[in-house]
Parts: sequence; structure tokens; C-alpha cells
Amino acid sequence: MKPLKLLITIFTATVCLLAAGCSKHEPGVWKNEEIASSQRDNFHEMNATLLDGLQKNKPGIVESLMSKELLENTGMHRTIELCSVRMRSKKTIMLDEYYAVHDLKREQKISSPNHGLNTYYLDYQPLAREMYTALYTLQDGEEKWLLTAIYNKLDYGWRLTDLDLSPYTTNGKTAVELYQQARQKYEKGYLIDALSIIDVARANSLPNVMWHYKQQPEIDSFYSSLMKRIEEAYPFPLVIKQVPTQPKIFRVFNQNRPEGSCPMIYYISKFNVKDSAAVKKEHEAVKKVIGQVIPGINQERKYVYYMVFNGMPDWKSKNIPYLEIRDVL
Repeated sequence: MKPLKLLITIFTATVCLLAAGCSKHEPGVWKNEEIASSQRDNFHEMNATLLDGLQKNKPGIVESLMSKELLENTGMHRTIELCSVRMRSKKTIMLDEYYAVHDLKREQKISSPNHGLNTYYLDYQPLAREMYTALYTLQDGEEKWLLTAIYNKLDYGWRLTDLDLSPYTTNGKTAVELYQQARQKYEKGYLIDALSIIDVARANSLPNVMWHYKQQPEIDSFYSSLMKRIEEAYPFPLVIKQVPTQPKIFRVFNQNRPEGSCPMIYYISKFNVKDSAAVKKEHEAVKKVIGQVIPGINQERKYVYYMVFNGMPDWKSKNIPYLEIRDVL
């Protein structure tokens, strides 16, 4: 090859590498600003169309981006509707975006940029050689949801092949942040409190099907150890011996309420739940000692909810008598 021709070839290849973050036809993964600006602009145009359709709850706009297979998914209209609801505050922020070129259709793993405690990786099976993923957080009240939009370059062009909306935070905390909070409760001896928090953490640990937090093995191990401790320390039903009528607690868990995720305690009373005055009088005694029975359950939160029954409820029944009580702390 002549020297001039060789120089031109090297120069062209170098420009291509710089402009496209290695040629778009070469296998690799480009994150956020690493994506070539020309490609990124095109991807952002698709995202703008998608977000416009979602926010306005106009399936037709979103469908113009969809693959043939996604158009056949009957659940997409519901997903679009839910996205519209979660986008009411108009606080939609891109978390990360990825452009990937795959060499083979084998399992792929993409590590996220450094998000501190919330660093994660995506594990997936490629659908096509080229793929683009956009991750947005949607602020809905105090909570954030994760919107995942996946595009693949198919035979007939770039198409939206998957769209998902899942919880990202509860009480303003991600799964890993909740795990850290649960560990703090555990170290104080607040075992049931730690369990209620780690249950929420595990429920939030999969903002999309590809997502894995780096600390997930740690979270799972902690949960298993905690369950063993609780089984030893709290044999249910748990009798509230400090109250003369000795109500029996048979379930404690976290429940999502408009004010956030709050503890819910189910217990059995000897007073008929239809006699609300008698039940509430007994509950005043329950409220005073609940911190002794379940240490930490009434600490560092605004509310604790109770549901009072007259016996173990038959969950198959459509009509279960109960009285719900909310304690403001």
C-alpha cells in the first residue's frame, strides 16, 4: 500500500473510532456520554417521542415505535396508562443509557457507572446485534419508579422491543439503602423492624428483569440469617402478656400507604370487633407496650397500622370482620 493511501486509511479509521466510540459495527458497550453524539441524538429523538406518548397517555404515539412482537402484547396499554400516572409530576430524569453491539447471541453483562451503594449491572440475552437501553426515574410523590425502554435494531429498523415500569424507591430509599437501614435496626436488636424493612428492600431489588445490585448476594444472605433469628426469638402467635386480655399477634409486615410504607400488625382480640369502643380501649394498652413486645416497631416512623380480628381470618371469605386502627407516633 502506498504511504499516502496508508495514512488516509489510518486517519479514516481513527476518526471512525473517535466519532463512534469504536465503530458501531464492532462489539462493545458505550455508556451515557461515551455514546457517539450523532447516535445519541437519534436515540434521544426516539426517547422524546416515547416520553411524549407516555406522559399524554397516547398509545398510538408509543405504538409507532414498537416492534411487531411488542404490538401484540396486550398488557402494553396498561403499562402506558401507569406510566402516564407516574409522570404527573413531570420529574422524569434519565438515570443511565447504554448502546451495545453484540458479537454473539449469548448472555451479556453490562456494569453500570459508579452509583456508590446503588451500583448495579444488567444481565440479559441479546435479541439483536445492536441494542439501546434507556433508564429513567419517574418521581411520583415521595417515591421513584424506574422506566426501562429497550430498543433493538431489527431487520426493519430500530424498534422498541420492551417497556417496563417498576418500583425503584420506597420511603425515598432504594433496595440497597433499605438494606443498610435494616442492618442498623438489626444491630439495635429490632429484629421484626429489620425484617419489615428488608422485605421491602427485596421487593424493590428488581427494578427491571435485567437488573442486579452488586450487593444482592449480601442482601439475600442477611435475609436468611435474619429469618433464622426471628424464628428463634418470636414464635407466632405472639401473646401480648403485658395486656390483661392477652391479644395475640399473628402477622407483622409492611404495607404501602399514601404516606409511604408503614408497619401493619395483625392481632386477635377477645372483644368483638363490631364493638369498636371496647377494642379501641384495649388497643390503648396494646399501643403502650408494643415497643416491648416488638422492639423498634414504633421508632423512627410516623405511623403504625393495626388490623384487629376475632380469630384467624379465613382469607377465602369475602367478608372478614375486622377493625383497622392507625397509631400516629
